[in-house]
Amino acid sequence: MIAYQLFRMASQRIPLTIASLSYGPAGVGRIDGKVVFVPGVAPGDTVEVRINEEKKGYAIGQVVTIVQPSSVRRTPPCPYVPRCGGCSWQHLTYEGQLRAKESLVYEQLRRIGGMTEIPLRPIIPSPQEWRYRHRIRLRVEGNSRLGFSPPRSHEVVEIETCLIAWRDVATHLRAVREWLSSLRTPLKDIELTVSKSSVAEREQTLFVIGDARGTFHPEDDQACRRLLAAQEDIAGVMLRGENWRRTWGETTVLFSVDDETLVAPAGVFTQVNLAANQTLVESLVQLCGVHKEHRLVELYCGVGNLSIPLARRARTLIGVEQDGTAVAAARANAARARLINTHFVHASAQEGVRQLLTQGVQGDIIVLDPPRIGAAEVIDELPRFGAAVIVYVSCDPATLARDVRRLHQHGYRLRTVQPLDMFPQTYHVETIAVSVLTC
Repeated sequence: MIAYQLFRMASQRIPLTIASLSYGPAGVGRIDGKVVFVPGVAPGDTVEVRINEEKKGYAIGQVVTIVQPSSVRRTPPCPYVPRCGGCSWQHLTYEGQLRAKESLVYEQLRRIGGMTEIPLRPIIPSPQEWRYRHRIRLRVEGNSRLGFSPPRSHEVVEIETCLIAWRDVATHLRAVREWLSSLRTPLKDIELTVSKSSVAEREQTLFVIGDARGTFHPEDDQACRRLLAAQEDIAGVMLRGENWRRTWGETTVLFSVDDETLVAPAGVFTQVNLAANQTLVESLVQLCGVHKEHRLVELYCGVGNLSIPLARRARTLIGVEQDGTAVAAARANAARARLINTHFVHASAQEGVRQLLTQGVQGDIIVLDPPRIGAAEVIDELPRFGAAVIVYVSCDPATLARDVRRLHQHGYRLRTVQPLDMFPQTYHVETIAVSVLTC
């Protein structure tokens, strides 16, 4: 029987063995050579699927029956999976997740990066499999419902707790729901962020950011004050909309890296897994091999998460960041750490690179930590700095592979690939890729 004929039969139950996981919520099987993507499966599962959609190069299926479960399959401990749209790998054992992420990084570098020899190190696990997120973003519906929303859906799945968020999330959610229902300002999203309570203390506090759909209602000033007065461990509230912002209490994130406490203003990017972030920083410093004679250029530097530890070991560090609030925070963090060898440029990566090259800046090591879209805008200019080493921190294996391939064409050979798991229960993976100049 020809597979393509089966695909057109919507009621047909087709046997399928899942070979691997894609970079996304789906597993991958093949029928007569054609790829079939199936959500909610594990590598090694034998399943029966029904084809929902067929494209020229692939098909999308839905599990009807699990005939033989994989050895890495488990029952998700969270009652909201898969309705909430998060934690799309929670049905895998943690060891199964780690092996799958290693394979994803390897396959993207092989397929997209064109690499035949890939110096892949074993993945570094997250220090915590559960309760690792210091912030979560929730969808609001009518200032009465609060929860997660699946991709490509307007549905709000109300939750009482979240197994990958900090431990006291359930208590905080109850208080925030009551506050939300008292507001007249219509909100669309709420972000809950846990921070250290001060530079000197280890206790944690929470602040709340609400993204509004319209203008601020003055009556809500008292509602926000009441929340802070009633909840000792909620330190601050921010409401913001188009061209306006109101703040009550303290709304900064404090986190530790390399024995320094860094400060990030509300809304500025910080890693969601702060324990794993320390592992990331330690690994990066070791893989860079930075010492007191090195001049560093860092792109997409943010508030100095990587800059401060690197600058403590380097001769000089120049950081480039397009977010003005983050640049101000980076400068303040460097000053707090008593670093006098740093300089931070407020510019996009592309404009910052142009400025530095025009000024004749040279660097021994280039470090970049771009967003998910990667660094295509600057990757071909980086060799002009004359760096012997380029270190690329990536949260997307596909764009990493694309950009590392471009570096290879400029004479940079991939020396080390270090995956780290900063996002347990999901398909996301962080990777440090070190390329060295060979010609």
